[in-house]
Amino acid sequence: MTDYQLVEQEWFSDLYDIREQWILAYFKDVSMSGLIRATLRSESENNFFDRFLTPHLTLVKFWVCYDSALEAQRHKKSKLNSDNKHSEIPRKTYSHNIFKDFQTELVAALSDCRFKDVDKIDETKIYILTDLQMPNKLWNVAYSPDNIVITCSCSMFQRMGVLCRHYLWVLHNQDFQKIPEQYIMQRWTKAAMSKPIFDKKRQSDRYLSKVF
Repeated sequence: MTDYQLVEQEWFSDLYDIREQWILAYFKDVSMSGLIRATLRSESENNFFDRFLTPHLTLVKFWVCYDSALEAQRHKKSKLNSDNKHSEIPRKTYSHNIFKDFQTELVAALSDCRFKDVDKIDETKIYILTDLQMPNKLWNVAYSPDNIVITCSCSMFQRMGVLCRHYLWVLHNQDFQKIPEQYIMQRWTKAAMSKPIFDKKRQSDRYLSKVF
């Protein structure tokens, strides 16, 4: 804004005042599981329902068409569940789409990540890595062996729930043979629906703590 003399421009100033609502970087440590692209998601839903609905439907016809749209979504979900159960992709945990995302990061960890330096604070090692896909940036990955806690400056796991290439490089460097259980999110697994989504008691406790 300063470079282009837009500081006094009212519209830009108003946008800057609410920047925490729309700048992705402000949400990099917030668990959004990739759902931050609200506009794109909304457009996708509109496109889906446009195949079933028109602005001129009567209420009865709207209800029938809307029910058909929901049935189509249920069918798609059932098909994805069936694909997950009978897939030939050699994976035991992740669903198809998440497995592909994970595989992309795993391949990048082995082919694109490069070790640059390491520091140590108490028992925590701070690995500094470079990435061939973003050669001008450095990524800091902190690894604590006591409780196997790893944090990365890219915050991909915090946002998406999928381990980034920098995490995976450190796990490989530490000779891990499998991913620590705490880094496999239930919601991305084939068994995602086998557990309750919400912990009602825990939610109630949090609510009461706020009230009292």
